[in-house]
Amino acid sequence: MNSTPTHEATALQDATRPGPESIWGKLLVAWYGLYQAGHLIFNSLYLLHPGRPPFPPPAGGWLPQTVHFLNGMAVTDLVNAVLGLVFVYGYFARASWRLWLGTLSLTISIYAASVFTYGTIAMGAWTGHLQGYLWLYVPFMPVIVLFLLVGGWSVHRTGN
Repeated sequence: MNSTPTHEATALQDATRPGPESIWGKLLVAWYGLYQAGHLIFNSLYLLHPGRPPFPPPAGGWLPQTVHFLNGMAVTDLVNAVLGLVFVYGYFARASWRLWLGTLSLTISIYAASVFTYGTIAMGAWTGHLQGYLWLYVPFMPVIVLFLLVGGWSVHRTGN
């Protein structure tokens, strides 16, 4: 009995595997582009009038040093949104640097989300606003999946 997969079976497996050229890869990258376009607009508008974070505050309000910290995060998010949009362009243009920039931008996104989560929980902002904060993470879930996939694509592509 031959256990070698047929050409058709291999082609079907490749089409359904979430690789860089699969429909899943393209949808996730397109979502990341929309997500970062939203960040670009949101952070640009916020930075025009910084000082009043648009998400629910802790019971005692935002401390001045917290606002400065969040302003710094907004600047970092703004720069990363531009990097993310360049990655999305490079991905669809099939640029040779696309996975490198995607790895960088997605790593910054994961790091920023982690720091934001830790900071807002530690400040007590989630108390009484749990549902509102959890809804911030729903559109971020595909970004986590894309982060894991791009890392795998990069390793597979380089043969490491």
